[in-house]
Amino acid sequence: MQFDINFMFTAIKESIKYTPVTLILAFVPFIAGIFFGSIIALVRLYKIRVFDRVFQVYIVITKGVPVMLQILIVYYFVFQTYKGVAEKFHLSLQAKEIELIYIALLALFIYGTAGISESIRGALISINKGQYESGYSVGMTRSQTLRRIIIPQALPIAVPMLCSNLIGLVKSSSLVLMISVVDLMNAALIPANTSYKYLEAYVAAAIVYWIINIGIEKTSLLIESRLSVYRKEGVL
Repeated sequence: MQFDINFMFTAIKESIKYTPVTLILAFVPFIAGIFFGSIIALVRLYKIRVFDRVFQVYIVITKGVPVMLQILIVYYFVFQTYKGVAEKFHLSLQAKEIELIYIALLALFIYGTAGISESIRGALISINKGQYESGYSVGMTRSQTLRRIIIPQALPIAVPMLCSNLIGLVKSSSLVLMISVVDLMNAALIPANTSYKYLEAYVAAAIVYWIINIGIEKTSLLIESRLSVYRKEGVL
């Protein structure tokens, strides 16, 4: 069997068409995950009662269950729950009419937020406690200390970890094929279904993923270098 280079480029072209879908599946949960992950990280950092325990259980479960299973669980949960609600309230929108990409986004958000919150929490706890005490000693509130001293120092530490979280979401987005969402991975396989040239299709998808993730890493390094000024001392 010979490797068909021409077919590989054909599969690459198909993958590129659906690359925006993959980027949406990765970046939307990532951006939302930074917001909610920061809240979770702060709740756990300051050990706020009840919520601290709840979020800890959420993170343990999410990190312990394969992403594919999480996507399938969210898929069936949404469909079964919405079907019951639609029947009860006589809604016109049926469960089968729900756009599958929204379910994929929800599943990836649940998965991504857990890892992002841990990255942010890790960056925050890496800052010496003396930095917190310095802020309090000059009359700053907790929020002022975080905003003006801790976060500027934690950002350069968090960026590489957040980069890994984003790359993880890009790669995990390929699993949405389990619920029939077409992304760059599935797009590469479409022409292979008739020609049976799956090796070329998989290599094509791998190349596109590699290019995307290289771009993310380069951007991460650029941001990290810009923020490195805050590594040694906070900003008052």
